[in-house]
Amino acid sequence: MDKITKINALVSEKMNFSTLGIRSELKDYELAYWLNLYFDIKLIARGDATDFQIGGDIYEYNVFDGLDHKGEGLCMVTNLSSGVKEKINLGLNLFESTPEKHLLPSLKHWDCFLMAENAEFAIDLETALKRNPKITAASYFEAHTQLTQPETHLLYEIKNN
Repeated sequence: MDKITKINALVSEKMNFSTLGIRSELKDYELAYWLNLYFDIKLIARGDATDFQIGGDIYEYNVFDGLDHKGEGLCMVTNLSSGVKEKINLGLNLFESTPEKHLLPSLKHWDCFLMAENAEFAIDLETALKRNPKITAASYFEAHTQLTQPETHLLYEIKNN
Protein backbone atom coordinates (compact mmCIF):
# COMPACT_ATOMS: atom_id res chain seq x y z
CA MET A 1 0.00 0.00 0.00
CA ASP A 2 1.29 3.43 -0.91
CA LYS A 3 1.40 5.76 2.05
CA ILE A 4 1.32 9.52 1.50
CA THR A 5 3.68 11.37 3.84
CA LYS A 6 6.07 14.32 3.93
CA ILE A 7 3.76 16.72 2.07
CA ASN A 8 5.92 19.74 2.97
CA ALA A 9 8.78 18.28 0.92
CA LEU A 10 6.92 19.45 -2.20
CA VAL A 11 6.93 23.17 -1.38
CA SER A 12 9.35 24.07 -4.21
CA GLU A 13 7.68 21.78 -6.78
CA LYS A 14 5.57 23.41 -9.54
CA MET A 15 2.15 21.78 -9.50
CA ASN A 16 0.11 22.84 -12.49
CA PHE A 17 -2.50 20.25 -13.32
CA SER A 18 -6.14 20.44 -14.21
CA THR A 19 -8.74 18.80 -12.04
CA LEU A 20 -12.33 17.73 -12.58
CA GLY A 21 -14.56 17.24 -9.57
CA ILE A 22 -17.12 14.56 -10.43
CA ARG A 23 -20.32 13.58 -8.64
CA SER A 24 -22.00 10.42 -9.89
CA GLU A 25 -24.36 7.65 -8.85
CA LEU A 26 -21.72 5.18 -10.08
CA LYS A 27 -19.18 3.50 -7.80
CA ASP A 28 -15.54 4.40 -8.51
CA TYR A 29 -14.78 1.26 -10.54
CA GLU A 30 -18.03 1.67 -12.53
CA LEU A 31 -17.14 5.29 -13.27
CA ALA A 32 -13.65 4.27 -14.42
CA TYR A 33 -15.12 1.57 -16.68
CA TRP A 34 -17.72 4.00 -18.05
CA LEU A 35 -15.09 6.69 -18.75
CA ASN A 36 -12.88 4.09 -20.46
CA LEU A 37 -15.78 2.90 -22.60
CA TYR A 38 -17.07 6.28 -23.76
CA PHE A 39 -13.97 8.48 -23.69
CA ASP A 40 -11.16 6.01 -24.41
CA ILE A 41 -9.00 7.12 -21.50
CA LYS A 42 -7.74 3.73 -20.24
CA LEU A 43 -8.10 4.13 -16.46
CA ILE A 44 -6.72 1.16 -14.52
CA ALA A 45 -7.00 0.70 -10.76
CA ARG A 46 -3.74 0.67 -8.81
CA GLY A 47 -2.95 -2.68 -7.25
CA ASP A 48 -3.34 -1.34 -3.72
CA ALA A 49 -5.40 1.48 -2.27
CA THR A 50 -3.46 4.62 -1.33
CA ASP A 51 -3.16 5.12 2.44
CA PHE A 52 -3.44 8.53 4.08
CA GLN A 53 -3.06 9.17 7.79
CA ILE A 54 -5.61 11.46 9.41
CA GLY A 55 -5.17 11.77 13.15
CA GLY A 56 -4.27 8.33 14.46
CA ASP A 57 -6.14 6.45 11.76
CA ILE A 58 -5.01 5.33 8.32
CA TYR A 59 -7.69 5.69 5.63
CA GLU A 60 -7.59 4.02 2.21
CA TYR A 61 -8.53 5.73 -1.07
CA ASN A 62 -8.92 4.04 -4.45
CA VAL A 63 -6.77 5.46 -7.25
CA PHE A 64 -6.98 4.83 -11.00
CA ASP A 65 -4.20 5.77 -13.43
CA GLY A 66 -4.60 6.18 -17.17
CA LEU A 67 -3.89 8.09 -20.34
CA ASP A 68 -6.00 10.48 -22.38
CA HIS A 69 -6.41 10.15 -26.15
CA LYS A 70 -3.09 11.99 -26.69
CA GLY A 71 -1.16 9.71 -24.33
CA GLU A 72 -0.92 12.27 -21.51
CA GLY A 73 -1.29 11.14 -17.90
CA LEU A 74 -4.56 10.99 -15.99
CA CYS A 75 -5.27 10.04 -12.41
CA MET A 76 -8.66 9.56 -10.74
CA VAL A 77 -8.90 9.35 -6.93
CA THR A 78 -11.97 8.80 -4.77
CA ASN A 79 -12.78 11.52 -2.28
CA LEU A 80 -14.44 9.18 0.22
CA SER A 81 -12.30 6.53 1.86
CA SER A 82 -12.85 2.92 0.92
CA GLY A 83 -11.79 1.73 4.37
CA VAL A 84 -9.84 2.45 7.51
CA LYS A 85 -7.06 0.31 8.94
CA GLU A 86 -6.71 1.34 12.57
CA LYS A 87 -10.35 1.46 13.69
CA ILE A 88 -11.12 -2.00 12.35
CA ASN A 89 -8.88 -3.38 15.10
CA LEU A 90 -11.06 -1.75 17.77
CA GLY A 91 -13.68 -4.48 17.32
CA LEU A 92 -16.50 -3.10 15.18
CA ASN A 93 -19.60 -5.23 15.46
CA LEU A 94 -22.04 -6.20 12.69
CA PHE A 95 -24.27 -3.21 13.40
CA GLU A 96 -21.56 -0.57 13.01
CA SER A 97 -20.40 0.68 9.65
CA THR A 98 -16.79 1.21 8.61
CA PRO A 99 -15.79 4.82 9.37
CA GLU A 100 -15.37 6.97 6.25
CA LYS A 101 -13.35 10.11 5.76
CA HIS A 102 -13.13 12.61 2.90
CA LEU A 103 -9.70 13.03 1.34
CA LEU A 104 -10.41 16.74 0.80
CA PRO A 105 -13.01 17.77 3.41
CA SER A 106 -13.38 21.25 1.87
CA LEU A 107 -14.62 19.56 -1.34
CA LYS A 108 -16.73 16.79 0.17
CA HIS A 109 -19.53 17.39 -2.35
CA TRP A 110 -17.38 15.62 -5.01
CA ASP A 111 -17.24 11.82 -5.19
CA CYS A 112 -13.91 11.76 -7.02
CA PHE A 113 -11.29 13.90 -8.69
CA LEU A 114 -9.85 13.34 -12.16
CA MET A 115 -6.46 15.00 -12.57
CA ALA A 116 -5.19 15.68 -16.07
CA GLU A 117 -1.99 17.10 -17.56
CA ASN A 118 -3.93 18.46 -20.55
CA ALA A 119 -6.25 21.33 -19.54
CA GLU A 120 -7.98 21.37 -22.93
CA PHE A 121 -8.91 17.69 -22.57
CA ALA A 122 -10.21 18.28 -19.02
CA ILE A 123 -12.42 21.18 -20.16
CA ASP A 124 -13.81 19.14 -23.08
CA LEU A 125 -14.44 16.17 -20.79
CA GLU A 126 -16.27 18.39 -18.29
CA THR A 127 -18.65 19.54 -21.02
CA ALA A 128 -19.30 15.96 -22.16
CA LEU A 129 -19.82 14.70 -18.62
CA LYS A 130 -22.42 17.38 -17.87
CA ARG A 131 -24.57 16.04 -20.73
CA ASN A 132 -24.63 12.49 -19.38
CA PRO A 133 -27.41 11.27 -17.04
CA LYS A 134 -25.01 9.05 -15.02
CA ILE A 135 -23.06 12.15 -13.91
CA THR A 136 -24.84 14.33 -11.36
CA ALA A 137 -22.30 17.16 -11.61
CA ALA A 138 -18.84 17.89 -12.99
CA SER A 139 -16.68 20.97 -12.57
CA TYR A 140 -13.25 21.90 -13.93
CA PHE A 141 -10.73 23.73 -11.74
CA GLU A 142 -6.99 24.33 -11.50
CA ALA A 143 -5.80 22.67 -8.31
CA HIS A 144 -2.97 25.13 -7.61
CA THR A 145 -5.33 28.14 -7.68
CA GLN A 146 -8.46 26.76 -5.98
CA LEU A 147 -7.15 24.41 -3.31
CA THR A 148 -5.04 25.08 -0.26
CA GLN A 149 -1.34 24.30 -0.58
CA PRO A 150 -1.55 21.08 1.51
CA GLU A 151 -4.56 19.88 -0.57
CA THR A 152 -2.73 20.61 -3.83
CA HIS A 153 0.38 18.82 -2.55
CA LEU A 154 -1.70 15.83 -1.52
CA LEU A 155 -3.32 15.46 -4.95
CA TYR A 156 0.04 16.00 -6.66
CA GLU A 157 1.67 13.29 -4.58
CA ILE A 158 -1.17 10.84 -5.25
CA LYS A 159 -1.03 11.65 -8.97
CA ASN A 160 2.74 11.11 -9.18
CA ASN A 161 3.10 8.19 -6.79
